[in-house]
Amino acid sequence: MGDKNYYKILEVHSEASEEVIKKAYQTLALRYHPDKHISTRKKWAEEKFKELSEAYYVLSDPLRRRQYDRDEYSEEAAGGADAADARAEEEAYFYYRMGLGHYQNAGKKASWRVLFGRIGSDIDKARDDLATVLDEYPDSKYAEDAFYYYLCTLDESREYDGEFLKDTEEAFDEFFDEFPRSKWAGEVKLRQGRFYLFKKREDDKAKSVLADLVRVHPDEASAGEAKILLEFVRGVKQKCGK
Repeated sequence: MGDKNYYKILEVHSEASEEVIKKAYQTLALRYHPDKHISTRKKWAEEKFKELSEAYYVLSDPLRRRQYDRDEYSEEAAGGADAADARAEEEAYFYYRMGLGHYQNAGKKASWRVLFGRIGSDIDKARDDLATVLDEYPDSKYAEDAFYYYLCTLDESREYDGEFLKDTEEAFDEFFDEFPRSKWAGEVKLRQGRFYLFKKREDDKAKSVLADLVRVHPDEASAGEAKILLEFVRGVKQKCGK
C-alpha cells in the first residue's frame, strides 16, 4: 500500500460512508476509464484507473479499511504525500516550461528556420513535453495551460492523416470536458473552428463552433476572428450555390 492516500484518490473524506465511497468510485472509474481517452492519454488513464481500483479494493471492505486507517493513513504518511506532491509540481513545471519554450521557438518564423525544418521539429518537441505534463501530472496546476498549448501544437502541425485528425478532434472535446470554465475557452473554440474549417473541411461543424464562440464570448478578441471566419464560410457557400 505504501504511503498512498486512498481517500484523496477517491476524493472523499476519511469518514465517508460505504455508500459514498462506492458512488465516488463509480463516478471516477467512469471518468478515467482508458477507453474514454485518446491514445496520447491512455497510459495515464490506465494508471489512474488502476489506482482507483486499488483504493476502492481497500476502502470498500470494512476490515481492510480499518487496517489501512490504523497502519497506513497516519500523519507521517500524509507528510510524505505532501512532499511527493511538491516534487510532482516541480517536475510538471519543468516539462511545461520546456514545452512552452519549444512552442515559442516554433513561432519565430525566420526563413532559415523554415528552410531547415526547425519549426516542425520544435512543434514535435513541444507536443512531447506538454503531453508528458498531461500524462504524468494531470492534477498539476500547470495541466490546464499545458493542455491549451498541446492543442496549439496539434492545430499548427502539418499532419493530415486520418488517425491524427481523429485524435485532434477528440483532444478538443476532452479539453472542454476537463476544463469547462477555462480561461482559454475562447481561444480553444477558435482553434477548434479553424480545425474543422481548414483541416477536416467540415463547414457545418466549423459554423456551429464559431457561432457558439461569438455567442458565449462576444467580447473576446477571438470572437472577432470567429465572425470573419463565419462570413468566409457563408461567402463560400453562396458561391457554391448552397
